[in-house]
Amino acid sequence: MRSGRGRRGLTHPAASPRGFRGSFRTDPDTLAAYSGAAGPFRIAPTAVAVPADADDVQSLVEWAAREGTPIIPRGAATGMPAGNVGPWLAVDLMPGLGRVESVDPEQGTIRCGAGAVAAAVARAAATAGFVLPCLPSSAERCTIGGMAANNAAGARSFRHGATREWVTGLDVVWADGTRSVIGGGAEPPARMRALAADLTARLGDVRGRGWPLVRKNSSGYALDRFLPACDPVHLMVGSEGTLGTIVGATLRLMRTPAERAVILVGLPSLDAIPEAAAIATEVGASACELFGRRLVEMAGLAVDPLARDAAEGAAALVLIELEGEADQVISGLARVRRWTAAGGLGSVEATDDERRARLWEVRHAASPLIARAAERGRRSSQFIEDSVVPVGAVPDYLRGLDDILERAATEAVVFGHAGDGNIHVNPLVDVRTPGWRDRVRTILEETVALVAGLGGTLSGEHGDGRVRAPFLDRIWSPELMAAFRDVKARMDPAGLMNPGVILPLPGQDPLAGMWPGS
Repeated sequence: MRSGRGRRGLTHPAASPRGFRGSFRTDPDTLAAYSGAAGPFRIAPTAVAVPADADDVQSLVEWAAREGTPIIPRGAATGMPAGNVGPWLAVDLMPGLGRVESVDPEQGTIRCGAGAVAAAVARAAATAGFVLPCLPSSAERCTIGGMAANNAAGARSFRHGATREWVTGLDVVWADGTRSVIGGGAEPPARMRALAADLTARLGDVRGRGWPLVRKNSSGYALDRFLPACDPVHLMVGSEGTLGTIVGATLRLMRTPAERAVILVGLPSLDAIPEAAAIATEVGASACELFGRRLVEMAGLAVDPLARDAAEGAAALVLIELEGEADQVISGLARVRRWTAAGGLGSVEATDDERRARLWEVRHAASPLIARAAERGRRSSQFIEDSVVPVGAVPDYLRGLDDILERAATEAVVFGHAGDGNIHVNPLVDVRTPGWRDRVRTILEETVALVAGLGGTLSGEHGDGRVRAPFLDRIWSPELMAAFRDVKARMDPAGLMNPGVILPLPGQDPLAGMWPGS
């Protein structure tokens, strides 16, 4: 088998692997089609493989291990921080691994391939009276494998947690081409048992080693969940294809709530956000979402007949969702009403399906609104969009972010998960002006410093990708960074699994491949 010498001593494929049943292409049109994803980065692969099924993935990885060819697993390419693009072999897991099995009603679980679209899994669950609470807003497009790889989450993570909490088992092809099922009572692989024992002996409880004290984290490797019991599922979820390739998953489901209600509340200042989160926690809310002032303006909510009673004059909005039995929802709404009345806060309630859907659409339509409203030449760019800080620090984070953006003469749309302290920031970058890339770099570096100073982490649900990897040592202590490197070295000693993601390659530029002219 021929191979071409690639970057940093790694090799690139020059021909299709013998015995591979899927498609393998190197033509320019295919490479261009796989060079981008949902984020603002474009990096052309050197070849694209589309495996026919999970066995074909294993055959491909075995070949890649022999040849020294790095691979980049891809699902629906909805990831934003460039974890699914790179200058090596792109492996499209979506077409051949899209199976969705029937729900096991007794166990409350469902099995599916890594390429299964999340919404298709949710529809299968719904037919049996179940829901998958961790669905992100991209559920109609993203895949289960991508969700597991990034530890994705959605609005209801406030109560129900991210993807990690709902994965009970994974079918994984490891870096050497071997394959095993982890979780579900199976014995962890020997290398993971040895890794867990060594790290536990060295670190003890990692939460005392500078682990960020935040409600959500999809940055680094989840040692806080992997250790000391050696739970391999927790380590693999959120590993972004850097330790192995997920080809299948078993997911835990939840019974569909009997009732739901939504209340939209206008906040007089950013300082009211922690109080709103505390009220949402008290009533057991499933979601506590934030809409920043710019998004409120772009959506025209202050004049919208449905939302204006909450939005008019508000510095920000929070959307609180309650779910459960009817009496739970009623009592929760009553408590939120007492809070809004005491503070003189404007609010709008929705208990019927149509009105609830309309209020949720504000959250779900954030990205299309940004795309439509941004003036020509300004691009919404997700390079600082996923940080998490302690909930009490959210006002300081938002004010610090305003200062950073003002110095850079750049506007941004802000929304996200107020109750989790997980804030999505979409700067609107004017790429027509000279020096735009330098401004982006300054915004990125200053935001990382702000997050670190507030005790936060760089990703709550999208992963580190290539853009955040060079900054992990600003967040994590030297001993935790050393532990992350040990994880990578033990699970992927040749460094062929998605190089440059989570742990950077030497000299890695976080903005490599950022449009235009990259």
